[in-house]
Amino acid sequence: MLLRCFCVILFAFCLNNVLADNSRDNSGDNFLIQLANDLFFNNDKDYTSGVRIAQIREFERTPKALNRVQNLLQPMTGAKSDSSFNQFRLSGKEAIRYSWGTGITQLMFTPKDYDASTPLPGERPYAGWLGLEFSLHAKTERCASSVTMTLGTTGKNSLAQGTQDWVHRNISKSQTFKGWDSQVPSEITLNFFFDHKKRLMKEAMMRDSLIELDGYSEWGAALGNFKTNAYVGGMIRAGYNLKSSYSIPRVQVGSYGHELFEKADPNRGPFSIYGFFGGRAAAVLHDITLNGPVFQNYEHTVKTKPLVGELVTGCGISWNQLELSLSRTFRTREFKSQNNSHSFGSVLLRFILPF
Repeated sequence: MLLRCFCVILFAFCLNNVLADNSRDNSGDNFLIQLANDLFFNNDKDYTSGVRIAQIREFERTPKALNRVQNLLQPMTGAKSDSSFNQFRLSGKEAIRYSWGTGITQLMFTPKDYDASTPLPGERPYAGWLGLEFSLHAKTERCASSVTMTLGTTGKNSLAQGTQDWVHRNISKSQTFKGWDSQVPSEITLNFFFDHKKRLMKEAMMRDSLIELDGYSEWGAALGNFKTNAYVGGMIRAGYNLKSSYSIPRVQVGSYGHELFEKADPNRGPFSIYGFFGGRAAAVLHDITLNGPVFQNYEHTVKTKPLVGELVTGCGISWNQLELSLSRTFRTREFKSQNNSHSFGSVLLRFILPF
């Protein structure tokens, strides 16, 4: 199982090198390792685990030669003057910077009763998802638009059961779940994720003070047979020597730790410490892990809640090219028969390699 996971990860980053072009700056590549798990808070149900490895690189001010995937995504960012995606149109006449991201994400979901061969009526079904993502980010000093395309799979090919069994037997020393044979069946998923962030203030408040403050508002949508929804939200950071990179520990497709609104200031010190608080409200139309696959029948589905809210709070610390951050997410009920809201913890490690 571990060999298969390693092969998938290796394939993803080999594919990135094939797709990537030479029009990048010399700031190095950002790498992220993200882990989310409800066991951090003595819980093991619903959204039980997420793992993500991602890479993002900055382009030069204007990309000279986009590959086919980047050419597909660029109009959807609203960066082109003739784009029909007016809702993502970047404001102002400032120069546009670009980033190109790739990642691989595995998500897994389980019911509360680990010993039943099938989910009990009203409980969340077993589900796993494994996906590759390719994203293009267009950024100015005031806003940032991102478009991410994912190609993934549910079912046994997601490797969720093998991953969870290995972790429970070798790391957490906890019980294994018995009902994975009833999981959401295998279906290839194609999804697009759109995200638009707007800076809440052009310069961080109290920039010359010991404590600085900044943040952004955001809205976006997902469209595809993996997930279809729309959301609004925002985040505020406060801390010492805030960096221009925003890194959220929560495992989230299309989310990268990179310089959203401004380039890094080389005159700022290497040490930073901060806390953050954010929220999001989403209108949900389809979630394959709850509603089951689009193109085949599945008996263990549950009815999604049309509106889902969440709060996230956490802290981080960075030194030069290394950053570590922790967070906790509180999420309201996602399906109608869910008894309580849910929470989980997340960890992010971000580092930059100078090549």
